[in-house]
Amino acid sequence: MCNHVFARLSGNVFYFRGMEPLLSAKWCREHDVALLGNLNDVKQPYPIAVTNDSDDFLLQKVRAELGGPVQAYMKNKAEIHQILSQNSDSIEEELLKSENGQNTSWESEPIVNLVDSLIEQAIDSKATDIHLEPSGKSLRIRLRQDGLLNDHKSLPLWIQEPILVRLKILSEIDITDKRIPHDGAFIFNGFRHCANIRVSTLPVQGGEKCVLRILPTTSHQVSKLSALRLGSANEVFLKNVFNSPQGLFLVTGPTGSGKTTTLHAGLEEILHKQVNVTTIEDPVEYPLEGAAQVQVNEKYGFTFAVALRAILRQDPDVIMVGEIRDRETAQIALRAAQTGHLVVSTLHTNSAKAGFTRLEDLGISRTALQDSLLGIMAQRLVRCRPAQTLPYSGRQAVVEILTPDGNYVDGTLRENALKLVNDGITDIAEIERVFGNVGCEMSDV
Repeated sequence: MCNHVFARLSGNVFYFRGMEPLLSAKWCREHDVALLGNLNDVKQPYPIAVTNDSDDFLLQKVRAELGGPVQAYMKNKAEIHQILSQNSDSIEEELLKSENGQNTSWESEPIVNLVDSLIEQAIDSKATDIHLEPSGKSLRIRLRQDGLLNDHKSLPLWIQEPILVRLKILSEIDITDKRIPHDGAFIFNGFRHCANIRVSTLPVQGGEKCVLRILPTTSHQVSKLSALRLGSANEVFLKNVFNSPQGLFLVTGPTGSGKTTTLHAGLEEILHKQVNVTTIEDPVEYPLEGAAQVQVNEKYGFTFAVALRAILRQDPDVIMVGEIRDRETAQIALRAAQTGHLVVSTLHTNSAKAGFTRLEDLGISRTALQDSLLGIMAQRLVRCRPAQTLPYSGRQAVVEILTPDGNYVDGTLRENALKLVNDGITDIAEIERVFGNVGCEMSDV
């Protein structure tokens, strides 16, 4: 053991070769082993925690990894996981000391642990995105939680390079060209969580900005419409829409307003039936069991319009188009709705009424919509507040649904937002943050 470097961190002793721990965190997690920090004499055996101190095969593997004798102590899995988490935090502290980490490689154990820990912490915090931004002499890390960006931590700027290289390698992104934006993705299998991670890099002043989108894995359970708490009248209307044999239904709202979640919830109502459901998305964010999900690839010419034409030759009953962006897609979607298919999609407009204007911009007149339009819904998300003395927690959809005859199913966005205030679900400050001055008519925005 005399060949190893000993570091004392936060009162505990850990073991390194250079900056590398003698036992990798991944190996320890897989085998439920943790190094303990109560070694008083370096000539003593290494103290380790295991779930079974009679497992001679495991103990021999640990001895081989450490290169010396061990003293095993019985701990349960939860205790070992807690020790590993504490060790990881302490090793990160040691790494961030400039004299220790300046030459750290992207594939070194401390960097691997740091990236994994960052993603795990974001998932624990129910964040949807991680932002890594160069800012002066530091790397600013922010998490998007309940729709807002919150500061998470600040790291030395030098650590940006190995972190970004690590993320790019995982995402199969070219690490040699930093002059242009890049996109990629990887599957994260962490200590406590698994997730699909989409990575986007962008050249900015001072380096590269990187944003990680956290998406659920196949274990994600899609909610049904009742779980969205949209109000009984709106829920009944939407269930009728998704059970319609044909027609066009649109959901409008800005990016991040929950449009895809609502459409998936509606599709979940009918996936058990004898219907062929196909979705076209960019990207496919949530797995929808029972549906054929198609991801567009505009880089290779596989656009929404091209995908929609191909799907119409696949004997579909229900088609979800992630977004109607152009005239061609709008016209094909309308023709599909007129020829015996249920088509649901999204538009980027501020209100249900504005959906008609947007369709006209795309070459679809109100006259052409008369026989096929089922309705247009506008949606926003507001944060819930269980009590004035407590912080916001979770988000609730606020919707308005406009029928083809120009009537609202159950109130406008403004009216329904104020109902949530009256019911104590949110407050005026949150409504004004999302909608602006509540004195204006939201449906006319």
